[in-house]
Amino acid sequence: MMKTRLLLSLLAFAVAANAAVIKDVRFACDAKGCNAVFAFASDKDLPTFFQKYDVASKKLTVGFSETTFALGEGVFDVDSSSKFVQSMKVYKDAYKGSAFLKIEMTVGSSISSDKNEIALDKSNFLIKFKNKGGKSWTLSKLYADRKKAAEKAALEEKKAAAKAAAEEKKAAEKKAQEEKKAAEKAALEEKKRLAEEKKAAEKKALEDKKAAAKAAAEEKKRLAEEKKAAEKKALEEKKAAAKAAAEEKKRLAEEKKAAEKAALEEKKRLAAEKKEAERRALEEKKAAEKAALEEKKRLAEEKKAAEKAAREQEKLLAEQQKELDKAITEGGAISALLPKLKELTVLIGSGMEQFRLVADSPVEIQNVTGPDKNSVLTVGLAGPSKSPVFRIGAGTLVKSVTWGANGLKIQLKGSIKPVIVVQDGALILQIAEKGINKDGFIFWSAQPNGIFVRDWMKAVEEKPNFDAFVKNLDKGSKKIISGSQTFHLRPVIRELIVVADEIEFYAAPNENSQVMHRLVFGDRLVSLDMVGLYRKVQYGNRVGYVDRRSVGFFDELSSVQEERLKQVDKERGTDLTATAPTVGSQLEGLYEDRVTYSSFGRRDPFVEVDGLVEEGINIDQVELVGIIWESDVPVAILVESKNPSISYTVKEGDKILNGKVLKITQTDVLFLIQEFGVSRRYSMGLPDKIGGQQ
Repeated sequence: MMKTRLLLSLLAFAVAANAAVIKDVRFACDAKGCNAVFAFASDKDLPTFFQKYDVASKKLTVGFSETTFALGEGVFDVDSSSKFVQSMKVYKDAYKGSAFLKIEMTVGSSISSDKNEIALDKSNFLIKFKNKGGKSWTLSKLYADRKKAAEKAALEEKKAAAKAAAEEKKAAEKKAQEEKKAAEKAALEEKKRLAEEKKAAEKKALEDKKAAAKAAAEEKKRLAEEKKAAEKKALEEKKAAAKAAAEEKKRLAEEKKAAEKAALEEKKRLAAEKKEAERRALEEKKAAEKAALEEKKRLAEEKKAAEKAAREQEKLLAEQQKELDKAITEGGAISALLPKLKELTVLIGSGMEQFRLVADSPVEIQNVTGPDKNSVLTVGLAGPSKSPVFRIGAGTLVKSVTWGANGLKIQLKGSIKPVIVVQDGALILQIAEKGINKDGFIFWSAQPNGIFVRDWMKAVEEKPNFDAFVKNLDKGSKKIISGSQTFHLRPVIRELIVVADEIEFYAAPNENSQVMHRLVFGDRLVSLDMVGLYRKVQYGNRVGYVDRRSVGFFDELSSVQEERLKQVDKERGTDLTATAPTVGSQLEGLYEDRVTYSSFGRRDPFVEVDGLVEEGINIDQVELVGIIWESDVPVAILVESKNPSISYTVKEGDKILNGKVLKITQTDVLFLIQEFGVSRRYSMGLPDKIGGQQ
């Protein structure tokens, strides 16, 4: 009864003082397997958890952040012959400002890994082991039984000690009596010796007194001589100081005179500089007024020229529209393109954007000039000296195309400088694509022979009318385009990679459905669709479903996973990672190189350290301390490097400073950062100390 009250008081104190308290530890087995149960005092504010197995020492260590143990720290023996837990060592260990409660368990042959399944049942935290046949126990009960046995043994030892103490007391009294007699004898001898020493000391003191008197007389004589010498030296130093003071006074008077002269010269110089500055300012003011007048005149001329060009353009458009309306009325053939052009195409996808132009006359690279200061490319081809403006309704590369006196003019959007390629007589412009991040290609093409829209998810090809097609494009395009434009969405097979050690390949998007196959790390799948928490994939000639958290695309892998994937492919005798990611395109040879790199968990030295800002978390100023993996949506826990008391939780897709959280695995978080037109991946892993990988 007394023990129960003591445990309850200790538990109450622990709950009040800390965020989390483990009341007791149990080990229970049933037909499904065995569980280690850590019973918390409350299901609120549960801590971060990790587990780590040491093969050499056969020890499984589990840790809980900011947690205490109601039974206290120390070593608890369980069962030295058990196949599961034989003993437990409970202690605390600090890591980066956070206190962790560690429970180091010496284990038997049935526990050989730290990849054990965990679960949460209200306030009970469970570690599930696959093996069976263990003996159930409760640590507090074992502790109480062993304490009772220890108290009984202590009582018997106390009685034996009392008996031995009585015997020792009797022997000590006898010995003390003998020692008293010996001490009295020694004291008598010591008294006699002290009397002799006193007599000798009195004789020596008399001799010392005489010697001291003699030494004092000699010291007095020496001090008198030193005093006389000091007085003589002081008189000489006084005369020297008076002489030095006179010389210093003379030097200061000369320096004052020189300083007054320099100040007068500086005053004259400053007056001259002020006069010169006023003269320059007056000249600059006149020059600025003159330049402003000239600029005003130039702007007026440019405005006049622009108004004239606009009137001519409106006149040209009106004439072109009139001709098109006439052609429609007469029923003649109408082209959606400008004269002398066969095709204009915009292709966006797989990290690039491309504009392709095909003319009646073959294009030569030496006939392409620009872009000029107005972002205009000129292609020296034969054609009309003027034409309407064909506005491009897709992409971020080309704004419009028109014929001019010097050939075909291509107006770029902004100050873009694309790669220029001539292939089979066609002009190709290409840039790295950053604005759209989707699977597959967006293919936009204007051709003179009708409108065709094909959705690769549907078996039937649609043919909408022209008005329905162009209603979402630039309104100015409808005035020019009156024939056809074609829009295609073509699928690109993106390869998924299994990133977990082992996963199930289900027949339906449900964990209770039939398991058709078991997949391991490095297996390749074809992504078909997303269904809730599952991805619809194809494996070989089978179609099924996998947990979306256990797979990822090649560009979502962390640096650790990439290295592991290379090793797996090497062991399998394949070289799939050499060309990954796989993209179903025949234009890979024309891709523009992108600047991408992995920071391998270290801070980017080219990015300024600004700390946390309003736009989001700066990952250069935080550290990864935990990952909650068993929930439906994985959550990563980050803390500030300089102030670990401030923490953040992020999920896949959450925005951070200049990027977002791309992928969360059991041991790593992968970020996608876009700064200064450069995309980079940043992999942050759990520290080795708490079970992760560097």
